[in-house]
Amino acid sequence: MVKQRKTDGDRRRFLKTTGSLTAIGLTGLAGCTGGDGGGQATTTTASDTTTAASKNPREKYGLKELDYELEDKLNIFQWGDYWPDGTVQDFEKTYGVKVNVSNYASNEEMFNKLKAGGLKQYDLVFPSDYMINVLVDQGMLQKLDKSKIPNYGNLGSKFTDTPYDPDPGTYSAPYQWGTSGIGYNKEMLGSDVSINSWDAMWNEQWKGQMTMLDDMRETIGATLKRLGYSLNTKDESKIEEAKEMLINQKSLLKTYDSSNFTTNLINKQASPVHAWSGGVFQAYWETYKDGSSPIAYAVPKEGGVIWVDNGAVTKKAPHPNAAHAFINYYLNAKIGARITNWTYYGSPNEQAEKHISEDILNNKSIYPDSSTMKKLEYIQNLGQATQTYSRAWTEIQNA
Repeated sequence: MVKQRKTDGDRRRFLKTTGSLTAIGLTGLAGCTGGDGGGQATTTTASDTTTAASKNPREKYGLKELDYELEDKLNIFQWGDYWPDGTVQDFEKTYGVKVNVSNYASNEEMFNKLKAGGLKQYDLVFPSDYMINVLVDQGMLQKLDKSKIPNYGNLGSKFTDTPYDPDPGTYSAPYQWGTSGIGYNKEMLGSDVSINSWDAMWNEQWKGQMTMLDDMRETIGATLKRLGYSLNTKDESKIEEAKEMLINQKSLLKTYDSSNFTTNLINKQASPVHAWSGGVFQAYWETYKDGSSPIAYAVPKEGGVIWVDNGAVTKKAPHPNAAHAFINYYLNAKIGARITNWTYYGSPNEQAEKHISEDILNNKSIYPDSSTMKKLEYIQNLGQATQTYSRAWTEIQNA
């Protein structure tokens, strides 16, 4: 999807408008994605695209020389629609590394691909928080050499002391963060509709036009929050209760979807949708006209997921130095701001804030207030209890 850029004035009005919408309306803040392991990875080379690099990216972004030798290739496995146009090309031009990019639609798809031989194929992956712990447990990631990532110090402390990296900062470097919630198109639901609860996703009035994320932990987690439970519960009876609620919901759904909800909101093919915040913001922007958009986003009053996507180097990466260099590149303050100013996701890069649009920094839809943050949870690796979730998810899919 090509992003249609607006004027600075229109963009400023957009940010102020979304900021006024309401954890209930458009207050809250997905890059992060998830699913059941389906789909096929697609590979592109940055040089295959028509987007040109900046004239002098090293000077433009203050990209410093590195004191270690880089390989001439880098293979990245990532979520789709992940970088502003030209970002990868600027890295290639600056460091003389040819970048190949493959996409996945879920953490599980990425895990299965790595398990099936991808550790020798891919250098750099971008798992969501809970998957870091899983990959470390499976011996699939190598420790980061922070001496090769001088920009690591740009990160804020709350993103370098996280519950998902076994030894915070050892295996992962945060990239972007956001929330999960509900996106909706008012032209499908009615202009006076305001969603503030997960109950909306069980509303029979919208039968056949709703979608839930094709993601085991996200979707079961949302249901657990609706029931008033932690989305990380290991209590089998609570997981069973959520399973039955989701089975009963299936007849109301259009489908489970982690990849197309942005387009479906724009084209009025689905609403409301369980979604990642940034994807809904993109839909908002695409439909923004004459000072408004029919798209809205809510972090339900019951709470939801806060997620962080992270760069990590695979255990058998054939080009580990290039992978470290790319992590250092996206942790550059100006590059980090460039990304957030395009994705509308929060940046974990504290030094980037001076370059991020002030309207974004002050927008509670992107940087939620403390009361909303208290209702959000990271998805955690639950060890053996994950099998209970997997069995429940299989039953839900087969129901």
